[in-house]
Amino acid sequence: MAQKTITTPVGIARYPSLNRPDTKFDDIGVFKVNLEMSTEDAEPFLKQIEALFSEFVADKKRELKKDKLKLHAAPWEENDGLTQLKLKVKAIGKTKAGEEYSRAPKIFGDDGKPLEANIGGGSKIKVAVVPYFWYTASLGAGITLQPKAVQVIDLVTWGDGASAEAYGFEVSEASKRMLEIDTAIAVAKVHATHARRATIHDEARATGTDDQDIDW
Repeated sequence: MAQKTITTPVGIARYPSLNRPDTKFDDIGVFKVNLEMSTEDAEPFLKQIEALFSEFVADKKRELKKDKLKLHAAPWEENDGLTQLKLKVKAIGKTKAGEEYSRAPKIFGDDGKPLEANIGGGSKIKVAVVPYFWYTASLGAGITLQPKAVQVIDLVTWGDGASAEAYGFEVSEASKRMLEIDTAIAVAKVHATHARRATIHDEARATGTDDQDIDW
C-alpha cells in the first residue's frame, strides 16, 4: 500500500521532541509528540486512518490466509472529550541500499516559511502524518503515526517557561485575574524601587559617597 500523508487538526503539543530526537528509551532517538485536541475535532482524521488500516488488515488476512488477526493498541487515547494522538518516528531511516538519512520532521510557521524555533509544550500545531501499518506474529497488526512535517500556529518555546496550562492543567478565570493583579503590583514595585534608587543616586552625587569621586 502506497504511503499517504494526512494532516491532523490543530492541537496542543504535549511532551514534544520535534527539534531533536528523544533518546531516553532508544539510542537512535525518536522524534515524537502527543497531540491533544477535542474528540470531535479528532474524529474526521481518525476515520481516515481507520479506513486505511482496515484495507491493510484485509490485505494481510488474504496474504496470510487467516480469518482473524490480532490487533495492537491504537496510537491514540480518548478521555473526557479529549483525544491525544501519539505521533513518533525513528530519527534515522535507511534506504534499500542501506544508506542512512535523517527523518527529522520539517517545521514551518503559520506563514508557511521554515521555522527554527524550539517547539515547547503548549504550542498549537498541525502535523502532516504518514500512517505506517505493520504486522508481526507476536504483536499483531498495528499503526504508527509518523510525523513528517509540522506547522506551528501558536508557538511556545523552551525558553518561555512552563505554565500550568502548557501541562494540561485548568486555570480558573479568577486565578488568572489574581495572577494579572499580582503581576501588575510586582511591576509597580519594581518601578518604585528604580525611582527611589534614582533619587538616592542624585542625592549622592550632590553630597559625595565612598564610591563617588566629587570635585570639592
